[in-house]
Amino acid sequence: MEELATLPAGWDCVTEHTNYDSIMDREYTTVAYEHADTGRKVFINDVQEPNSFGGWGYLVRADGPKYGELGLVEDIESAKELAMEFMNEYEKPN
Repeated sequence: MEELATLPAGWDCVTEHTNYDSIMDREYTTVAYEHADTGRKVFINDVQEPNSFGGWGYLVRADGPKYGELGLVEDIESAKELAMEFMNEYEKPN
């Protein structure tokens, strides 16, 4: 997968892979970013959209009770943009 843009200072992509599930006959993508100083993580995962048997999307979430779900979008590019927005706005705690 192509990297969307240069990550903000302090952030690294620690996981980016796609696995194939033969039972569901589809691929699942997982992306994780981590802030080097704080350990804060942002995750992107394929998920089945609520109340939908056929719809799939990408859930973007940050760890910790203060953040949680950042959004559910239709494509990986939008998911990476949403994660990038969070990382750009994230301020390291004092």
